[in-house]
Amino acid sequence: MKSEHVYFTPDESAPYSDMVRVDGKWLFLSGLVSEDLASREELYGGIEFETRTVLDNLRALLERYGSDMDHVVRVDVLLRDFADRAEMNREYVKHFAPGRLPARLCYGGVDLSGECRIEIAVIAAVKD
Repeated sequence: MKSEHVYFTPDESAPYSDMVRVDGKWLFLSGLVSEDLASREELYGGIEFETRTVLDNLRALLERYGSDMDHVVRVDVLLRDFADRAEMNREYVKHFAPGRLPARLCYGGVDLSGECRIEIAVIAAVKD
């Protein structure tokens, strides 16, 4: 197995990789929170806003590394408050083509960074 460990910022002091590309075919992305990708500043708002921001950032990162939302095969959603699940789901499904929803695990009651309401980690295939 050949793996490439990717850091989205020059600071490699974090105890994890932001992404690992395996055999040039699979992308394993660590959890993304609602943030400005350029400044890395966390962006807080309602669950719809944060879900949209995370998934828009995810789309941009996947495209940067040769994938897209249609190639996401697994999603882990962490919610600060599980009561946000229904509202999060309404925004979440807008980011995937009908009939192309990835396998998913969603759990709540998680203490997330700062005031973030959601964190999402994914596994995606690289496009052929």
